Amino acid sequence: MSAIKQGSPQTKSKERVAQRGEVFMAEREVNAMCDLVKHECLRPDSRFLELACGDGNFLSVILKRKLAELQRKYKNSPYGYTKKVLAIGILCFVR
Repeated sequence: MSAIKQGSPQTKSKERVAQRGEVFMAEREVNAMCDLVKHECLRPDSRFLELACGDGNFLSVILKRKLAELQRKYKNSPYGYTKKVLAIGILCFVR
């Protein structure tokens, strides 16, 4: 019996796994991996390159963390807007 089930949340089909090696990370795994580099996820100027972005699971978690930290840190400051733009601009992906 195969460990990869058709239609599981982490795969779209057995064929796509076989042809492309396509497997999607579950939210729990994404959060655990981002926790390993938590300090970088909170820095607005840190850079991330997601080579196999798929649905963007990692990038969306990283962006949410960065924006939440900036909101916490600069909620009453106009400087915060500039930092938010920087945080969005440094996310790169390749599909």
